[in-house]
Amino acid sequence: MMPSGIRRLVLVGMVILAAVPFGSAAAPPSACLAVGDSLAAGVGSTLPRERSAAALLCEWASTYWGEKSELVSLAVPGERTESFLRGGQAERLRQTVARLRAEGRAIRFVLISLGGNDLLQLRAADEVEREEQLAAFEANYAEAMRVIRSAVGDVPLLALTLYDPTEGDASAPRSDSWWIAQFDRAIRAGAESVGALVVDLDKEFRGRTDEWTWWPVDIHPTNAGYAAIARAAWRALAWDRQAPQVVIERPEAGSRVERRFLTVRARISDLGGIERVGLWVDGQEIGTLDPLPGADEWITLWETPWPLPGPPLRLEVRAVDRAGNEGRAAVELVRP
Repeated sequence: MMPSGIRRLVLVGMVILAAVPFGSAAAPPSACLAVGDSLAAGVGSTLPRERSAAALLCEWASTYWGEKSELVSLAVPGERTESFLRGGQAERLRQTVARLRAEGRAIRFVLISLGGNDLLQLRAADEVEREEQLAAFEANYAEAMRVIRSAVGDVPLLALTLYDPTEGDASAPRSDSWWIAQFDRAIRAGAESVGALVVDLDKEFRGRTDEWTWWPVDIHPTNAGYAAIARAAWRALAWDRQAPQVVIERPEAGSRVERRFLTVRARISDLGGIERVGLWVDGQEIGTLDPLPGADEWITLWETPWPLPGPPLRLEVRAVDRAGNEGRAAVELVRP
């Protein structure tokens, strides 16, 4: 016969098990939405499902919020504002949002790219036609933003402006660069009318077109370009307001500089992800630290002024995260 004490433990265990449903599922993943044209779809990247701006942003959001997030892309290469509204994508957005809500899934953000293909229609148009098409775009874009806001409700909307691959003078009336600026003005107005966050790609890409796009072969961004778009969108979201935490592990404060090269090692933590870590000595940046795989540690080899005598040295590590927040730590070192 089972002792009474053990019987009580078994009964308690059975009650606990009965209270927990078998096969209970974890919380459903949140969703990140991408709508619009080829820029939202990630055309030009080597693997859009992982390296598009929306995919990178979704991955960062997942890490930041400590949850699983899934990218849901409805974007269609070649999409214009007119075709978005009346060609099916707007309706697919409504249906997708309804499905996500029925599944109990939160929507973290909607990344929106529209306007590039509307702009391309101006190439063969005269000045009168261009004015008409600009006016049509302005009305359609504003309507598209209202449709998106109505579909998703109080969710962050990230509206991408256009960038000028020629990096021309936007103040020159009727130039191609001027027309791009007019379209960007319409994008800003339509986005702001529904409380969307504007991600100014022309500002981000100016001076970096050769590095961040395939221009003049193709107007689309490279992997580096999409990463830059994601960083700009991350800053616009403004979720991460906390500076990185920095601790210098080597060298220790008060150490004596006794050789030509010293290892600098720092532990750096930040939920939003580290963008850059700089090494500063006596107020001058002299290099950067590199991350160690699978750890929150960063390292570099510092060429010291040894054996020159002098006053104490102030060694500082400055870490900047994707949102632009900066964390610092410093140690004072003794010279010979």
